[in-house]
Amino acid sequence: MVSESQNINTSAISPADSSLWIATSARGLVRVGKNGKAFSYTVEKGDLQSNNIVSLTFGDDGLLWIKDDCGDVFSYSSFSGFVKQSEVPGNIAAALSSPVIKEEAAPAPSLAPAAAHTVPYWVPVLLTILLLICLSVIFFRRKTTAAQVETPAPKPGPKPGPEHKAEPKPAPKPAPGPEPEPVEGSFYEQVYTLVMENFRNADFGVEDVAAAFGISRVHLNRKLKAENSPSPSDMIKTMRMELAAGMLKDGTHSISEVAQECGFSSASYFSSAFKEYYGVAPAAYEK
Repeated sequence: MVSESQNINTSAISPADSSLWIATSARGLVRVGKNGKAFSYTVEKGDLQSNNIVSLTFGDDGLLWIKDDCGDVFSYSSFSGFVKQSEVPGNIAAALSSPVIKEEAAPAPSLAPAAAHTVPYWVPVLLTILLLICLSVIFFRRKTTAAQVETPAPKPGPKPGPEHKAEPKPAPKPAPGPEPEPVEGSFYEQVYTLVMENFRNADFGVEDVAAAFGISRVHLNRKLKAENSPSPSDMIKTMRMELAAGMLKDGTHSISEVAQECGFSSASYFSSAFKEYYGVAPAAYEK
């Protein structure tokens, strides 16, 4: 049986938000935020096409790049998720092609006095990572089991006879038009409220929304799609960009201040995202 330490291919720390990203050989990708919360990205959740991630690296702009055992390369951002890339920059391709360095299993501790044998500093770090992986797997299995339990269908009542015919239901009244705000009591309203309260937090993303409702990211998107509602990533992006545009037009904040206030971990990442959204750089927009 493969040990837990052998499941880890490599890891890296994000330069944007200091989160720890771990590539595993059988459990996909694991992200550990600064707050200690762990999220997993797997084939079962609809995030990846393979659970064996052989290498990962970060670009100068803070964008995450990964390579799976099929040789396919994907980029990741909180806005677009995992996107397969056919053209990869040379420095990124070289970093992803570097041989995977695995940690050797730590030797069994000796019974000699502590002064003679000191435990390596990386041992508690490795044990913590393994514990987080185990907890994330247990959590995912419990949620999957709960989702598979279906409520029994109600028993059909007696069919109406000729003397007792079911009255036809009245046709629903046409809606007066698109509502400017989410429909009260809808699932979209709950998600919208959660995003509105947290979108300025740089650590906040789609995974946090799904975790708040105790469902997977795929299930979350399906429920919103059933209500013809935008996805959580679109909500976060729209709220951040609309706030950023208003602050830039105001002209009293620097680009760095706008990026921090709107939930971006760095000014460079904010500038590239803003230009992609509005088609113009923040410096030109504010003029």
